[in-house]
Amino acid sequence: MKSIFQILWGPPGLILIGAILSAIGALWSSQQKTEFEHELRKKSDEISKLNSDIMKSVIGGDSFCYLTLMSIDNNTNTGILTIVHQCEHPAYDVTARIVDLQKMEKLGDNLNFQNIIQADTNLHIGNMIKGTASMFTPFQLGSSTDRGFNIFFSARNGLFTQILRMKKINNKWLSATKVEKNGKIIFEKIDKEFP
Repeated sequence: MKSIFQILWGPPGLILIGAILSAIGALWSSQQKTEFEHELRKKSDEISKLNSDIMKSVIGGDSFCYLTLMSIDNNTNTGILTIVHQCEHPAYDVTARIVDLQKMEKLGDNLNFQNIIQADTNLHIGNMIKGTASMFTPFQLGSSTDRGFNIFFSARNGLFTQILRMKKINNKWLSATKVEKNGKIIFEKIDKEFP
């Protein structure tokens, strides 16, 4: 009869030890592969995020602009036409078409190219970075106490539309505005006293 020692160091024992070592090696290899795949996935996610940030920086990401009238003189109804940048990324190649709704209403059915451009103000704004504003020429609101403008912006990152309504109440101009992109409101600002 063979002793345990002879069985373990004999062919059956060596097979058993080989099988155990193979199982340990396979387990260790599987663990190493899982850790490697986890690190690879993590690095891939980091690269994807960096690529996304680079693309947003080049195109403009979710940035947009809106129009406001600054420093309105309530006696002359004149303010400084100002475009304000919003969001993290720069806005590139920005242009704006400001449609004066009161002038459009006066045209009635007499719509032709020559008349329509009389109701429009077109601005080439250019590039804007986070937290900046561009001031343009003085803008006359006229004698009416109720004004409305639709502003159509174009930029490298797409189109967005602003609706601006203004009312003069107690000799002070108040405004309500919202900006939409792809049918969603992305910005809204309403003066407290605006009706």
